[in-house]
Amino acid sequence: HRVNFYIAQRVGSIQEEEDQRGLAHFLEHMAFNGSDNYPGDRLIEYLRSIGVEFGSDLNAYTAVDQTVYRVCNVPSANVASLDSCLLILKDWSNGLTLDAKEIDKERGVIHDEWRQRSSAGQRMLERNLEKLYPGSKYGKRMPIGLMSVIDNFKPEALRAYYHKWYRPDNQAIIVVGDVDVDRTEQKIKEMFSGIKLDPNAVPVVDEQVPDNNEAIILVDKDKEQRVDVVQIFMKHEAVPDSLKGNMLYLIQQYATDLSTSMINSRLNEISQNPDCPFVQAFVYDGEYIYSKTKDAFNIVCIPKLGKTEEAVSAALREVLRAAKCGFTATEYVRAKDEYMSQLEKIYTNRDKQKNDFWGDQYRDHFLGNEPIPSIEDQYMTMQQIAPMLPVDLANEIIKELVSETDTNLVVFAEYTEKEGAVYPTPESIKKAIDAVHGEQLTAWVDNVKNEPLITEMPAKGSIVSEKENAALGYKELTLSNGARVLLKKTDFKDDEVILSGTSKGGSSLLGEEDLVNADLFGMVIGASGLGNFNNTELEKALAGKQASVNLTLSNLHEGVSGRSTPKDLETMFQLLYLNFTNIKKDEKSYASLMTMLETSLKNQAISPDAAFSDSLMCTLYSHNPRFRQLKVEDLKKANYDRILQIAKERTANAGDFTFTFVGNFDEAAIRPLIEQYIASLPANGVKEEWKKVSTYAQGKVENKFRRKMETPKANVYMYWYNNKAPYSLENQVCADAAGQVLSMIYLKKIREDAGAAYSTQAVGFANVGGDVPFTALIGVCPMNPEKSDLALQIMDDEAQKMRTTVDTDMLNKVKELMLKRADEDAKTNSYWVGAINDMDEYGVDTVTKYKDIVNALTPDKVAKFVNDVIFGGGNSVKVIMLPEEAKK
Repeated sequence: HRVNFYIAQRVGSIQEEEDQRGLAHFLEHMAFNGSDNYPGDRLIEYLRSIGVEFGSDLNAYTAVDQTVYRVCNVPSANVASLDSCLLILKDWSNGLTLDAKEIDKERGVIHDEWRQRSSAGQRMLERNLEKLYPGSKYGKRMPIGLMSVIDNFKPEALRAYYHKWYRPDNQAIIVVGDVDVDRTEQKIKEMFSGIKLDPNAVPVVDEQVPDNNEAIILVDKDKEQRVDVVQIFMKHEAVPDSLKGNMLYLIQQYATDLSTSMINSRLNEISQNPDCPFVQAFVYDGEYIYSKTKDAFNIVCIPKLGKTEEAVSAALREVLRAAKCGFTATEYVRAKDEYMSQLEKIYTNRDKQKNDFWGDQYRDHFLGNEPIPSIEDQYMTMQQIAPMLPVDLANEIIKELVSETDTNLVVFAEYTEKEGAVYPTPESIKKAIDAVHGEQLTAWVDNVKNEPLITEMPAKGSIVSEKENAALGYKELTLSNGARVLLKKTDFKDDEVILSGTSKGGSSLLGEEDLVNADLFGMVIGASGLGNFNNTELEKALAGKQASVNLTLSNLHEGVSGRSTPKDLETMFQLLYLNFTNIKKDEKSYASLMTMLETSLKNQAISPDAAFSDSLMCTLYSHNPRFRQLKVEDLKKANYDRILQIAKERTANAGDFTFTFVGNFDEAAIRPLIEQYIASLPANGVKEEWKKVSTYAQGKVENKFRRKMETPKANVYMYWYNNKAPYSLENQVCADAAGQVLSMIYLKKIREDAGAAYSTQAVGFANVGGDVPFTALIGVCPMNPEKSDLALQIMDDEAQKMRTTVDTDMLNKVKELMLKRADEDAKTNSYWVGAINDMDEYGVDTVTKYKDIVNALTPDKVAKFVNDVIFGGGNSVKVIMLPEEAKK
């Protein structure tokens, strides 16, 4: 019973004049700062009162050629609320006040958004955009714009853009959800029909991207770029909107999807070879950077250190091999099976799709004339035509997409800037490309293993007892090997069954010499094979199956997680069984993973965000090595054989595991699978416990440091917490409410009033279980360095004020939102997995009395909780990062 509202506009930064650069995006911000019917911040406050939260439910985005606003998850019971949301769309359409004082307050917010987004990749893109788009306005219309314009534009310039481009012929009103369609349509006509269109209105004209006859090859570097990346673009015309409404477009999309999927499988397989010069490479076909009128076939490559030219050659070689020699029949069957399996998954869940699914489709239909067939029509159509579409179709499509000339070829290479480093040149990259074009290529050989995942079935176990938990509605089965299985059948999603298995112990039972192995555990096991299949063979064997299982190792638990459709449930059970009994060592895949990690981590120290995160963990956990970030030098301590041994040790006793299944399963069908694949697992009757490992900082701790940065930024995390108060649902609810109220205060005082940050928030929670109680209130604020003192003062002061005073109106809005979210959460399988596990392991019912506790919240109760529990714990951690260049 929810409704989504959208207003989509087919205008964006490309419509700006030179003195308006950044104003399309600025205007989007102003839509939340005053309109005819919602002056000031009343729009945000009204929507909060009906359970719609700014950020998650209420938001907008500005792109180069589109601007979209949305109000989502609006409860449908109150028709007046739905009419008010239509009124909000009406105000966005042509009723923004654009007050000069509000505009001036927002300049600092935009500045900080630019600052927060100024990553190494973003800086290099902005520096090279005009060279990537020679002769096109696209090269000068990054939506964030120019800060020189943001700081100095007159309000009239913003109003001019608004009144020129925000008008009915450029707008679409989209309403999706639980509504009376006829009444809603009539209401829209009543509200919007009075808006007059200027007969002389300037039409929207698509900006073109000229062809380049010679290759454009750009090389750039940045001191904070962590990984070298090379992108190869082969530009081609985008499909005109007028040609998207027929069957040929659907077939073209299908063939393109399969072609890129098959090439990506080849590139992934090649990356496993020790002598492969790239760490990772993949392809896709889509917009050329961000232009509507020009698409590109893209090759993205992460080269190994010093091997750019070889990496470019290797990736391009496989793309050309596909274009010249085609795909194999076995590759095509796997890709087609996977495509149809994913489509079937959507079809199976067609009656449970969320409003967002449809809203996005209707938006894209208006903005780009993308087709919107019903799920039934698309599935039935592809069921009929896919078997008739041969591999030759993919072969022809890839020939059209892949260019063998310099025309419309663009290469953009980005590197880490280091003193004394030697970089490839445009000439050396071009020479590598030309050399591959001259090679005689032979067809790909597809090595396939055609055998079942499990060749010899294990001896079945049995279900020896069962009982029901009436409170949460699940069954508890005890198996012959001692393992326990918890079953809750739901109909929230017709295409989903979730598995969660846990056992106490985890890495807490390992010594410090194994901490790196523990950190890498999940990734390494995931990169290994199963049964008779190495990792690559396993991926091929699972094509067309929507089932996955992963072993996990946390501080206090070993675990297994999985997901499948009802159709592929047995495959998930087989993967579960193999993860416990037959993980296959795959040296090639392991070496590839370690190379990827080394590439990712080697420049970690140059990233301010990584430095901040590292400082935060070290400070909060008192430099406990179990809670520190993985470093590149740690990789030398990794031992594949030891990780496999840990996996054997942690899965040797299935009798110490509890397996939870939630979703759309047939109980009569799942019981035999439980007996075949879980009750048959090895067990020894031993019950383990974890050891205490958490070492939260005690007392008041502050870590304030400065760091040199390419773009000066500041960030802070403030923790106030209690390590003695035992968990209770009431404390959890109070902490959550306190965090949300504090978030509202921070947004108003730090962002809106002070203009000291683009984003800021607070969260509160109480951990269920764990080795040390942890009930906390946390404030987060990536802030303007020049206003950091003000932001820090507000954060601290407002948290302290909540010890005595909690705003009644804010709390009422938070309670409304919490109750709404409780209803939404209760219709998701993942929520019930967590609730059942909490009940089973800790004896805590987080469901039954939740709403009663929320309804019973009062300002005095929350304030008392903040004072007695949060601040009564006597612990606080503040980690503050400031730039060296900050002006104080």
